[in-house]
Amino acid sequence: MIYLQLNPLTNNTKMEIKNIFLHHIDVANSLITEIKVIEDSANLNTYIESLVKDILDNPNRRFYNWKDGDTEVKNSLDPLKEIGNESEKYALNNAKRLLEKESKAQEQVNKMNVEMQKGSLLHLSIESDGTHKTIICKVEHDEVMNEVNFEYIRGLNTRKKLFKAILIYYNSNGQIEHNYVHDKNSSKYWWDDFLELEPIITDDDNTENSLNEIDKCLTRYRKKYYVDYLILRNSFLGHFRNRDTLNFSDLVNDVFKNYTPLNKQFPKDRLLASINKLPEKNLFDTTFNIAKNKINKRKKTSIRLASNLFLNIDDFVENLKNLIDLEQKNGNKYVRIKSEDGYDKLEDLLNKL
Repeated sequence: MIYLQLNPLTNNTKMEIKNIFLHHIDVANSLITEIKVIEDSANLNTYIESLVKDILDNPNRRFYNWKDGDTEVKNSLDPLKEIGNESEKYALNNAKRLLEKESKAQEQVNKMNVEMQKGSLLHLSIESDGTHKTIICKVEHDEVMNEVNFEYIRGLNTRKKLFKAILIYYNSNGQIEHNYVHDKNSSKYWWDDFLELEPIITDDDNTENSLNEIDKCLTRYRKKYYVDYLILRNSFLGHFRNRDTLNFSDLVNDVFKNYTPLNKQFPKDRLLASINKLPEKNLFDTTFNIAKNKINKRKKTSIRLASNLFLNIDDFVENLKNLIDLEQKNGNKYVRIKSEDGYDKLEDLLNKL
């Protein structure tokens, strides 16, 4: 048995690893290698403890339900909780299934000269506070050269440990309470083909709900801090526009946390706190594939420049701060916009007036 002392969600929790199975998945050679686990290894304990902590603490997750019917990985969950040969058989079957699905996925991306990440399938059966958790994850496996004899050896990457995982929570009655998946790339072969899951919230709803909720937070500051509002809104729309997958923590850090307000009175910390609380509403997952059609439906920003003259911002504008400049001269206020297209058109128009 492996015992872990973790601190998830501020609760000092002792966890017992009842079962641990590790299989290397070699897609290139269509081979599965069982890796014998030495449970009293201090290095392994440290690795597992760090891995479990990363999974529990990861803020980017998506909730799923199991598809109806007798699906293979779902049927393996109860046996995997038990100690014995039966659980080993089911873990091996899951590894074989992953090899099959990864091989098919690799065939699809071969024409793009893309090689899927190499790794191993790890099963963990965990008991803590009278409840059970199961983790099935793909961990990074590297090939390195031994500096003593210069032979190639394979091993677990202790720095980049994890790139796909499902965490299954059970209630005190032993029934599945919820499942969530960690996968920064939201790979369909992992959650759909291998695990046979279906998302609770669709990509369309995730995109629309997250855009709406962030917009609501920003709109509170539109009237008093209009320039900061405009820049932040432009930045967060650009974050959605320029990515295929949203990871909420990346959005918060890149757009809001790293933002330097133009108005020194702008309440950045208050805005950041309200943005960070949005996932608690459970209206959207914290990682999902971005539905680009939902971004196009955003309300346009219109700035009145003079009577019957408006500046319309239809969508994300790259380098907005470098395109628009303000100037005060001889008691007058001017808006300067860098635009070759606009200059040519306005030059023709003004010459004809």
